Amino acid sequence: MPNLMAPTPSRKACPWMYVCICRAVTENEVHDCIAAGATSAKQIRDTTGAGGDCARCVRKICAILKRSEELTTA
Repeated sequence: MPNLMAPTPSRKACPWMYVCICRAVTENEVHDCIAAGATSAKQIRDTTGAGGDCARCVRKICAILKRSEELTTA
């Protein structure tokens, strides 16, 4: 059985950690959007709804995007 807590290059945090509580969007869902080609918080919002209510999660989404960008350019 795979260790779900083991860090991977694209998913260093807990995969079911909520990024957006308003829309119940997990970090895993954000990473899936990035893997599908999302490159901005707006694209992730349009796909998942994260950031569309109180917008407190937008900074976290931007940090995930930046970290993902750094991993792909390294």
